Amino acid sequence: MGDESSNLHPAVQEFVGLLPSEQRDGFDGRCAESILVSDQLWRLDAERDDGRATTMRDAIGHFEGAVMTSRLIRPEGDPNHGKPAQPCAVCAALLDALYVQFVG
Repeated sequence: MGDESSNLHPAVQEFVGLLPSEQRDGFDGRCAESILVSDQLWRLDAERDDGRATTMRDAIGHFEGAVMTSRLIRPEGDPNHGKPAQPCAVCAALLDALYVQFVG
């Protein structure tokens, strides 16, 4: 997601922190998949009336059955622009934990 810093939701941060270090190797928190999940969790937090942060367990019902695909974003003229992209190991685990099907 460019040079922007991400604002990963605490539930995503906790999930990532619990993964084996070799699975987290290279993860910088700027993947589109982890940011999209975080954005949805922040929205769910805003809709809560109990003031608590949404947990991964809380979020399963929101995400379960969802389908996601990702595409490479490259400079104009790059032949790889728009080609399907597979999620990194962290994001693949995150999507699996939320029962999101990845197609691509």
